Amino acid sequence: MFQGGWGIDGAVWRWRWRLFVWEEEMLGDLTLLLQNVILQVHKDDRWMWTLESSNVFSVKSAYNALTSQSPIELPVDVSSLWHKDVPLKVVLFAWRLFWDRLPTKDNLHRRGVLDQASMLCVSGCGLTETSNHLFLHCNIFASIWHFINRWIGTSAAAPFYMSDHFNQFSFSGGISKVRRSILQAIWFATVWEIWKERNNRLFNDKVCSIIQVVEKIKILAYSWLKVKFISLPFNYHGWWLSPFAILGIG
Repeated sequence: MFQGGWGIDGAVWRWRWRLFVWEEEMLGDLTLLLQNVILQVHKDDRWMWTLESSNVFSVKSAYNALTSQSPIELPVDVSSLWHKDVPLKVVLFAWRLFWDRLPTKDNLHRRGVLDQASMLCVSGCGLTETSNHLFLHCNIFASIWHFINRWIGTSAAAPFYMSDHFNQFSFSGGISKVRRSILQAIWFATVWEIWKERNNRLFNDKVCSIIQVVEKIKILAYSWLKVKFISLPFNYHGWWLSPFAILGIG
């Protein structure tokens, strides 16, 4: 593979069919990792433990390395993030979003994949595409939250960070656990559909209107929650009008 070329657009990256967007993202991450790999033909392959001067693994060095690290402070409550009504792939996507690990254009620029001129938001707003900009502050995509808030009967100024927005959105309907769970499912559906729309515009040159994206969000959240709420499939149109009213949740 190395001789065939495993760099960007290398000869080894040839496929019988077109990759999905998420596969293209994984391929981009793999290509970046391989850029740092140097093959030494005349040396035998062997494992090396860099935490010991002898390069031999020891439990003591591993223990010291783990206990010397500062505890990681999560940007959101773990119990809220791992939502049982939301598909795992969407939860993992949100996890990457909170830690700013999505392949947004600013992140790809920092990795040397894109140049300065290619960092503009795909919406055409003229600003650099960062996670916070794309999901919260872009003139185009941020307007989706306006329609979602109007749909669920809430209103709030958007904070700067996505983790703050998740917490704000989750508690915007009060302290009821059921209501908070529904709001979180809607939040997951919203960021997921925004990302899908971004990728469709970038890779497939297809554009949906904001209203169409909002409708997709409603459908997606409905498909997740109809299993949990038995009466929901019989109130399909009511979900579109007022989700909490149709479920009898105050």
